[in-house]
Amino acid sequence: MKRKTGKAYFNDLWEHMSANLDAFVKEGDQEKLHQFRVHVKKIRAFLLLVDEALSQNALSKQFKPVKKIFKQGGKIREAFINLQMGAHYELNNEDFNLKQVNEMDSEILLFKKSAKKNFKTIRQVHDDLEGNLLDIENNRINEFYQNQLGQIAVTLDKHEFNEELHECRKRIKTLVYNRKIAGKALNGNLNLNNDYLDKLQDSIGNWHDNIVAIELFSAPELNVKPVITRIRRQNTRLRKSINELSKDFFVRATFKNDTEQH
Repeated sequence: MKRKTGKAYFNDLWEHMSANLDAFVKEGDQEKLHQFRVHVKKIRAFLLLVDEALSQNALSKQFKPVKKIFKQGGKIREAFINLQMGAHYELNNEDFNLKQVNEMDSEILLFKKSAKKNFKTIRQVHDDLEGNLLDIENNRINEFYQNQLGQIAVTLDKHEFNEELHECRKRIKTLVYNRKIAGKALNGNLNLNNDYLDKLQDSIGNWHDNIVAIELFSAPELNVKPVITRIRRQNTRLRKSINELSKDFFVRATFKNDTEQH
């Protein structure tokens, strides 16, 4: 991958990230905040690829100030998602709803007050990172994918539903986020079953969301047993689905099928 190619990809992601952040600060649209955070994840995934390909961790380290902004936005998203989950499971609890709304409004106010400082940070980090992007040999990108796929396979073979599985999903998403730039660098020769990876990471994501929901609704002030029972039933089905999807992961993840390549 030529530096010029990597730089263009990086700048495109950065532009979308910054634009969504600006739109959220001005409009308060939750989808804009969500897209800001998605693009932070995509940039981080690209920097992880570059760092490993260059046998360093310099770029990921330089990106940390932006991750702090990401975490600030996460507090807003958490309250918003809690409200959505409450509505989805028909939780009619005024105290719960009011608490989430107050927390969300408070975090939005703090976030907007920090906007000027955050945009300055984002500009500085961008300039530092852009200047440090280099050419990367295509075989190093292939090695990155092979290593990540191997580590994911080891985790999935354990069939354990814990935080390690959630980290496994992050690895899958790193590969998914980078597939466009990686495929281009390898002239389309990267064997990656995108549909399969998307389905697997989505299932793991749903499982993790259910775990979070169970913890939320098990709080002493709520402890909504019928809702918890309903979520646990969903989780049983999800765990079975994930175990089935995890079988022969490496083979299925790298099975080249033109109908599954994007």
